[in-house]
Amino acid sequence: MNKRFEVLDAFRGLCALSVVVFHMRFVDSITELKFFMGSGLFVEFFFVLSGFVLAHGYGFKYDLKFKAFMKARFFRLYPLHFVMFIFVIIFNIIKLLAGKYLGVSFSSEAFTGMNTVSGIIPNLLLIHSWTPFTEPYSFNGPSWSISIEFYMYALLFASIALFKSNRIISWFIISLMAFTLILLESKLLVTEVLSGLSCFFGGAFTYVIYKKTAHFKPSYTLGSIVEALLLLSVFFVVESQSELRSSLGPVVFIFTVLFFAFESGFFSDLLKIRPFQYAGKLSYSIYMTHFVLLFYITALFKVLNSFTSIEMLPVIGDVRFKTLSNVALNNITVVFILALVIYISSLTYKYIELKGQKLNRK
Repeated sequence: MNKRFEVLDAFRGLCALSVVVFHMRFVDSITELKFFMGSGLFVEFFFVLSGFVLAHGYGFKYDLKFKAFMKARFFRLYPLHFVMFIFVIIFNIIKLLAGKYLGVSFSSEAFTGMNTVSGIIPNLLLIHSWTPFTEPYSFNGPSWSISIEFYMYALLFASIALFKSNRIISWFIISLMAFTLILLESKLLVTEVLSGLSCFFGGAFTYVIYKKTAHFKPSYTLGSIVEALLLLSVFFVVESQSELRSSLGPVVFIFTVLFFAFESGFFSDLLKIRPFQYAGKLSYSIYMTHFVLLFYITALFKVLNSFTSIEMLPVIGDVRFKTLSNVALNNITVVFILALVIYISSLTYKYIELKGQKLNRK
C-alpha cells in the first residue's frame, strides 16, 4: 500500500503552527487564546501520527534491515536537529560575550538553567529526554520530542524483528501499559518516554485498524459530520483546563487520525488544498526552527527595551511575555513571526532536510 495520507500531512503542519503560537506569548494577543495556550498538547498528536505513518511505511515489511531503516530515520531527523542546536550554542556564546564585554544582561546567564554545558552531550546523542538525570527541554526545547521519537523507531524495529506475527499485539500492549502507567503517575519511566510509548505505539496500532477497514468508505455526508465532530473534540480537549485533558488528548487524537485517514468528508477536501499541504511539508522545519528564532527575537526585544520607555518583556505571573504595548501591534507581530518561521522553514527544508535525505541515499 503506497498511499500517501495528504490530510494527515496537513494536520502535522497545522499542529506545528499551533505549537509556534503556543511558544510566542505576546500580551493580549491571539497567543493568549485558550486553544493556543493548550496547543503544547499537539506534540502527542505528532507521536500518534508518526506511529501511524511508520507502521504504514515499515510495519509490515518482512525484509526490513536495521541499519538501512535507522540510517534513513537518522538522516531524516538529525541534520536539522544538529543545525538548530548549534544556533542555540551560538546564542549562548553571544549572551556570554555581551555580558562580559558590553555589560548587557539577559533574563538568564549563558549556559545556565536548563542549558548547562553538561547537557551538550545528551543533546548530541538525542538522549536528553530519556533519563531523570538530563533536562528534556534543554537548548532547543522542541527537540525533547525528537529525542523520544528517534528511539521509538528503534523500538518499532525491535517489535517487528522480535515479535514478528505478534507485532500488532505488542504495539497494543506497549501503548496500553504506557497509558496505564501515566494514569497511575508511575515513576518507572520519565513522563516524556511514557507519553511517547503510549502515543507512538497507539498510532501504530491505529494503522492496523485502518488497514483492516480500509475497504470501508463513509459517505461524503457522514464523513463530513464525523470529521466536524472530531475537530470539535480536538478543539475542546486542547483548550480545556481539565486535569483529564492529558489523558483524553491521546484518545481523541487516535480517533481523529483513524477517521481522517479515510479522507471521506468536506474537511478532508479542505485540508488537501495547497496552503495546508505546504504547511505539512514544512512541518518538521517549522517545529524545529521556531523556538530558536524566538530566542533571537527575545534578545532583540531585550536590546530595544533599553532604548524605549516601554517594558517590552514584562513578567506576568511566572511567565515572560513580549509586548509592543498595543494589542493590534502585538497581533500583527505574531502574524509576522509566523510568516518568518514559514519562510525560514522553507529554506531549512530545502537546504537541510532534503540535503540530509540526499546524504542517506548516497
